[in-house]
Parts: sequence; structure tokens; C-alpha cells
Amino acid sequence: MQTRLGRADDLASAENVLTHEQAKEAAKAWAKSLKTGGPASRQLTVDDILNKYLAMREGEGARSDVRSSFNAHISPPLGKLRVADLTTERLRNWRDALSKQPKRFRTGNSSKENRIVVIDPADEEGMRRRRDSTNRVLTVLKAALNWAYRERLVTDDTAWRLLKPFKGTTAARVRFLDTEEQNALLQAAAGALRRLVAAALMTGARFGELARLRVSDFDPANGSIFIAKSKSGKPRHVPLNDGGLALFASLATGRPSSAFLLTRENGKGWKPREYSDEYKAAVAAAGLEHITFHELRHSYASTMVRAGAGLIIVAEALGHSDVRMVTKHYAHLAPSFVAETVRRTAPNLISAW
Repeated sequence: MQTRLGRADDLASAENVLTHEQAKEAAKAWAKSLKTGGPASRQLTVDDILNKYLAMREGEGARSDVRSSFNAHISPPLGKLRVADLTTERLRNWRDALSKQPKRFRTGNSSKENRIVVIDPADEEGMRRRRDSTNRVLTVLKAALNWAYRERLVTDDTAWRLLKPFKGTTAARVRFLDTEEQNALLQAAAGALRRLVAAALMTGARFGELARLRVSDFDPANGSIFIAKSKSGKPRHVPLNDGGLALFASLATGRPSSAFLLTRENGKGWKPREYSDEYKAAVAAAGLEHITFHELRHSYASTMVRAGAGLIIVAEALGHSDVRMVTKHYAHLAPSFVAETVRRTAPNLISAW
């Protein structure tokens, strides 16, 4: 009896095993279900979507800190939820809660814990910064979900489409150094730091972009440097003026093509936060109010605009896909262009008086 039952179980199991053709058809059905919003699509979680999206973006060369933002702020509260179960109210509650969380500061690779600062709700500037940070995280989430919607991995985008970012979070003024202040900072800096600061002021490149530059990225024939990996994931060539050419030529001469262009005094490449203390000391020695290293990028752009460069040219040099950010931050620095346009196009009513 046991033998017969065992054979019957074996036959039943054999009947449940898919042939190669059946397996192919099942896979096609599953893929179709994803594309058409069938059962498989409805089971996709926020983690599923974000992992697919980030893998795609990283394959295009996007920077890895987007994944860090996902891991820190999105995945813990939302990752296990099915995208089909997301609602605008649930996302709004997540957004509002994130904006009230304490600010975390990275304290270096040797530290086991981040420094945490609780923002007083009465601190308007502190709350503006927290909401601005929250908006950036929200942008990451919405970009991933919109991508999934365009790829037909999900069929309804209502929940996040109706959720708007916080308003009034953009700083009223972007800090930048004028030419005199730039020279003062360069004079206050020395050695490797001075070369790093000069490279930032002459290229408008971000710290990470500068730290990754190799000797092979300097093209003396065309007078430019090549930034292979940027925030947007798109490479770009940055033209150099005479000072920039002299700087990068001195950095590249006699060195192997694979060597870092910008190094510390010990010959090793720069890493995040390694310049911080020395840079702050140079800013103080130059008699300047606090300005971050990233704001040297603003100084580069503002100098170009005030010298008459078109906004599209500045946007290209900075690696922006369009002129929106450049217009937002720097258009007011071109008063002659604005004045000339107003004088040429505004109604002339002098005769009426």
C-alpha cells in the first residue's frame, strides 16, 4: 500500500513540474503581468521599485549617495509597503515626519555614530533647511516611482503625483566670493589645499568630481578637463582659461596617466572631509565669513555671469541639463543684460508726462 501511495505521490509531483516550454510561458505571463498591472505588478514593494530604479541609474553613472538617501530615509519607513497600497495621506505623513527628524551629521569613517542635532521648531532657518532636505529625498522617491509608472511596472501614479514638496524652502541668497575674496582665500591657503581650492574656482567642479580626476582627464591640446562621473550621471568637458591651463599642466607634467591630478601632501588622493579643518582655517585667515567648499562652485558660476557669459554657457560648464538652476541662482548678477532688455522692450511713456 505504501509503495502504491509513494508512486502516486511521485506521479502527482511529476505532473506539477513544468516543462521547458511551460516555464517559458509562465515567465512571459509574469512579465506581461508586470507591464499590464496584473497580480505580479500589484505585489511590487517600494523597495522593489527603488532597487530597480537605482540599479538603472547607477548603470548610467549616477552617484552612489542617492542610494544612501534611499537606505537612510525611504526604505526603513516605506520599503516594505506595496506600491499599490500607497496613498497620498500615507506619503504626506512620511514627508512631514521626515522633516521633523533631528539633523544627522557625518563625523568621519572612524566614528561609529553620526552626530545628531535636534532642530528647534522655533528656529525658522533650521526648519527651512530640514524641509529643503526633505524635499530632496522626496525628489528621489518620486523620480523612482515615476520611472516605474513610465515603465508600466505600476498603473496608478495618483498617490505621489498629488503630493507636493514643501514650499518656501529655497535659501533667499546663494553665497559666493567676488574676485578679491577668491584671491584672499587662495593666498590664505597653502600647498595641496591651495591647489584644490584653485581647481574648484577655475572649473566650478564639485569636490567629488575634482577628487576623481586623473592625469588622463586633462587635455592640454583642447585646454579642458574631462569629468567622467557627475551628479547627473552625464560626463562633461570643462574648458579652462589660461590660469586653469597653467594649474593643471603643472599637476599633470611628468606623472602617469592613471595618477590622481589633485593629491594631498602625502601624495594620496583626497577623500571627503579630509580638507575640512584646513579649509576652515584658510577661510578664517582670509577674513571671510563662513563659506562651504561647495560654494566655490557658486563663485565660479557667478564670476562667469558677471563677466557676461550667457546662462546656457554657464549651465553647460556646470553640467546642468538646462538653465533653470543657473537662472534661479545667478540671473540677477547680469544687471546689464536685464537693463538693456528692459530699456529695449518696456513701453516708453516719457512723452505722456
